[in-house]
Amino acid sequence: MRRRDSTDTPFLGSPDTLEIKAVEHPFSFPDGADEELNALIVDTVNRMGGVGDDAEAEYQKALERLGQQSAQAVDSVARAYEALPEESYLDRWSLVQLLAELRQPRALKFLDEIIGRPIPEERHPRSHDFSTITEEVMIRTTAVEAVVRLSADGMDDARRVLIRHARHEQFSVRRACVQGLTETGTEEDRKELRTILAEAGEERLLEIRRMDVREVAQARGGRYLVHPDARVDLPPHDLGTRQQEK
Repeated sequence: MRRRDSTDTPFLGSPDTLEIKAVEHPFSFPDGADEELNALIVDTVNRMGGVGDDAEAEYQKALERLGQQSAQAVDSVARAYEALPEESYLDRWSLVQLLAELRQPRALKFLDEIIGRPIPEERHPRSHDFSTITEEVMIRTTAVEAVVRLSADGMDDARRVLIRHARHEQFSVRRACVQGLTETGTEEDRKELRTILAEAGEERLLEIRRMDVREVAQARGGRYLVHPDARVDLPPHDLGTRQQEK
């Protein structure tokens, strides 16, 4: 293509440019750390978002390999998390999800810290489709899920963490803690939880239950849904081959 040496529209400055820098992964690990272990962490996180027929199986294999060094992995994951910039929401979430999958008791202290950290103010208050507060809440509710799994494994300290954060400032975090403790705690835990919720006027949180997607009624009405007056039985949710494999 012939270059234009002149233009009718003069530039007041240099034109906008986009620079792309390719990196292997976004995580930073401390000097002297186990390179093989760190490579396993990176591989497992990468496979977490894999696609294809074998994606889930490959992810589980990677997770199993990493699980053999789960205690050591927790420290490396925590350091990698702390080194990430605040705006790396997906990368931060991925590392917390990895801790949830590992179900390593050693991670409890770090998970507790993540849940309890103040949520930064909204960075995009005028945005209609993105919220940094929502991203931060998702990271914390994922950390709660990790604690719930430890509680389900019989870890007493995990239940204490859930009870403490049942007073969290964010409703979604409180709800996750209440729901998780209701499912995995002892009767004594649930009694203490009811007292906490009664004091806060939030007993309604005890009524929230997880449901299998197949038990949820199909939606009626709306532009592309069956008319509410139609006398037809809607089919159950189709989970396809994924459900059959289970």
